[in-house]
Amino acid sequence: MNSTALPGHPPADLHAAAMAALAEVEDPEMGENLVDLGVVHRVEITADRILATLIPTSATCPMADVMIDDAIAALQRICPPGFTADAVMDWDTEWSPERLAPALRERFGW
Repeated sequence: MNSTALPGHPPADLHAAAMAALAEVEDPEMGENLVDLGVVHRVEITADRILATLIPTSATCPMADVMIDDAIAALQRICPPGFTADAVMDWDTEWSPERLAPALRERFGW
């Protein structure tokens, strides 16, 4: 990552790098990336942390732990020195097909 930042401030392009990293993570059941599936609810950047909040595609998502672990691993790869990466599942936010990227929505017939 080619970026500089003032001490205590995250690099300006860190959010974009985080989203790109999450786009490399595939949902283990659907074989599509987390960003295009619309399961990345938000990415928060603080002075020393990247936190991705994911939403499950079903209320009983059996692979939630795998998705979280894979998301954390992807975010750790792009973390600047001194940063930590984390991901959590937001079980209260409901996923719907409208969250899919347009190409996936069309391919899935939604």
